[in-house]
Amino acid sequence: MNSSHFRRRWLQFASFAALLGSVASGDDAASQKKANAPFTGTKAGQVRDDNSLGLKLAWCPRGEFTMGSPVSEQGRGDDENPVHVTLTNGFWMGQHEVTQGQWERVMRSAPWKSTRAAQHTHLDFVIEGDAYPVIGVSWQEVMMFCEKLTQVEHRTGRLPAGWQYTLPTEAQWEYACRAGTKTRYSFGDDESVLNDHAWWGILFGNANAKREEYAHAVGTKKANPLGLYDMHGNVYEWCRDWYVKELPGGIDPQGPAKGMGRVIRGGSWVDPANFCRSADRSRGKPDYRSTDVGFRLVAVPSGSSSATNRHP
Repeated sequence: MNSSHFRRRWLQFASFAALLGSVASGDDAASQKKANAPFTGTKAGQVRDDNSLGLKLAWCPRGEFTMGSPVSEQGRGDDENPVHVTLTNGFWMGQHEVTQGQWERVMRSAPWKSTRAAQHTHLDFVIEGDAYPVIGVSWQEVMMFCEKLTQVEHRTGRLPAGWQYTLPTEAQWEYACRAGTKTRYSFGDDESVLNDHAWWGILFGNANAKREEYAHAVGTKKANPLGLYDMHGNVYEWCRDWYVKELPGGIDPQGPAKGMGRVIRGGSWVDPANFCRSADRSRGKPDYRSTDVGFRLVAVPSGSSSATNRHP
C-alpha cells in the first residue's frame, strides 16, 4: 500500500469516526433533553410508553379520596374501615400487570416455571407467554425488578433522575383502582357484570375463569375510568406497604415500619366476586409466591415520602 492510498483510507476512516461521534453526541443530547423534560402528566389517564419495555403508563393526578368501604358495602371485610387520604404527588401507573416478557427482558429469569414445578397440583394453572402476567414472584423479587429497571432507565435517560419505578403504596393502588368512584367496583356495584371487567372465580357461579383456570393475557377485559386494566381479578398485585388491620389514612400514607406480611390487592382468577372489590385487602409474607399473584408498577418522584422502599 503506497502512502497516498494509506492517507486516503485514513481520511475516510477519520471522517467516518467523526460522523459516528456526531451521531453519538446527538443521541446523547437527545437523551439528556428527554431526561430534563417535565415528566409529570398533564391530565388524568394520559398514557406514555417511552421506556425500554414499551410499558404503558397512565397518569394518576394528585388528589383526595376515601379509602376503604362503608359498613353497608356487601361483602366487605373488617379491615376496611374508611379513612381519608390525600396524595400530594401524581404518579404514573402501569396500564397492565407486568408481563412475563417484560420480566424476562429485565431479570433474565422465569420464576413462573419454578412455581409451576413446585406446585404440582397447579400444573394446569400456568400459561406461559410474553403477554401473560408474571406470577410466582415474591415481594422481594419484585422490588429487585423495580430497582434494576430504575437503574437501566436512568442510564438511558428515559427516566429522569428524580423519578423511580417501584410498587404502588396501598393508598396509591386503591386511588388508581377507584378512579374517582365510590362503588364496590370501579364500574359500579353490580357484580353480575364482573365478567366484562375481570377474570375471576374458578369455583363460583357463572365466573368466567370456571373453565379457564389460569391467569389470562393482560388487557383482555374492560379498563377502569383511568384506562387501567385488570384492577379487578386476573392476578393479585403486590403493594409496597406492610399490612396492618387498620388502614393508614392521612397525607401520603405508606403503612407502618413492620406488619403481618405485605399488602396484596385486586383479587384474582381464583377468587369470588367479593375479593375483587376496590376495597378488598389481602397479604402475603415477602417471600410468598403463588400462581395467582403478580404486580404492576408505578413511576413516582423519588424524593417523595411515597417513594421510600423499605425492605424486610
